[in-house]
Formats: sequence, C-alpha cells, structure tokens
Amino acid sequence: MPAEAPPDGTSLSREAVPETTAPGPAVPEPAATELERAVLAAVSDPGLAREYLALLRGTPRALYRDGGPAHLTASAVVVDAPGEHVALVWHLKGRFWVQPDGHLEDGETSLERAARREVAEEIGLEDLALVGDGPAMLHRHGLDAAFGRCREHWDVQFLLRAPRPAAQMPLRASEESGAVEWFPWPSRTPLAGTAQELLPVGVVPDLPATLEALAAHYSAIRS
Repeated sequence: MPAEAPPDGTSLSREAVPETTAPGPAVPEPAATELERAVLAAVSDPGLAREYLALLRGTPRALYRDGGPAHLTASAVVVDAPGEHVALVWHLKGRFWVQPDGHLEDGETSLERAARREVAEEIGLEDLALVGDGPAMLHRHGLDAAFGRCREHWDVQFLLRAPRPAAQMPLRASEESGAVEWFPWPSRTPLAGTAQELLPVGVVPDLPATLEALAAHYSAIRS
C-alpha cells in the first residue's frame, strides 16, 4: 500500500533529505597530497606525517604564518651533484646555520614549490632535482620569543640535488641571510671527521641527525 502523502503536499522523499550545512574551508592541494606522500617517502615517523595531515585538514589556514601559533613551513636540504656537500644559510634572526626555509606566501598551496622558492631567494639556486618521491623529512620544533607570534613550526623538508659539484655552484646570499656556504655532508664526504668537526659552529642542533638520516636515504635512492 503506497505511503500517504503529508498534508502539506510535500513528498516523503523530499522531506527525508536533511538540510545541508555550508562546507568548511577546502583542504589545500597539492599540499595535502604532498603530506600523504610523506607517510611512505619521508625518513621520519609515518605517524608524524599523519599528524601533519590532521593539522592541515582540521585547520587549512595552518599552511600559512597566520594560521595559528603552530603552522607549517617548507624547507630544502640542498646537496651538490656528487652528494658530498650541503648548502647552509646563516639565519640572522635565530643566529644559527640551517637549511633554506620559510613560510608559504598567501596563495601558495604547494610545499615543494615554496621550498624551491626559498632556495632561490636565500642561496640563489634553481632547477634542482627532487631526490625521492616527496618530502624527505618532517621536523616539528618549538620557537623562542625572537620569532614573535610563531610558537611552533611543523617543517616539511625536501631533499634537492644541484646539477654540478659545489665548487661549480657558487651561492648567493640574500638580505635575510647573513652568509651562505657549502659544507661537507657528514657520512657522505670523503673528508675525515665527525659532524661536529665538519659542520660549522652554530649549526641548528637537530640538523646533524637530520643529515645523517638523509645520507642513508640518499644512498638508498641513488644506488
């Protein structure tokens, strides 16, 4: 027996359709896909990549500096063609040596492209090859008062390779970088010495361990 129509004349099928709510902000692409690749491609813990994805999906504006005290940044560990040197920048605000890095600019939605832009701006290199299938390392770290509203950076690090040896790839410092220089890549350079001996005084504390992990990652991919 057919269902009786409601007295107001509307159909049962239309009455059963719930009211829709306005959709939330879209998750930025390709940033989300890049982080999905980090689950498998990065040498850092896959669980950390999932936390990054959860942050981005829950707060899409976290892709930018104004997205809250904890937000994403992009950086690149740049190595020369033989994989024996790494390019570092003297960070004027932080007073330490570090890989080229920074915030995404409004409108940017690719973490890799942002990392490449930072490299071009801070050390003057372009047309670098991506090593691997996505981000090579994820690193979350707190910041001191010198960084203003920024309290925690969730950095997405790419491994990029220059087309020639360091001696043939002069670096160019920007106004934001006090100095830029190629240094031996510990675990990869033929030079003898520990990371403490080969890297400059004042290198950011977590970088030696990152470079060691990336050396194994690089060797596995290039072999």
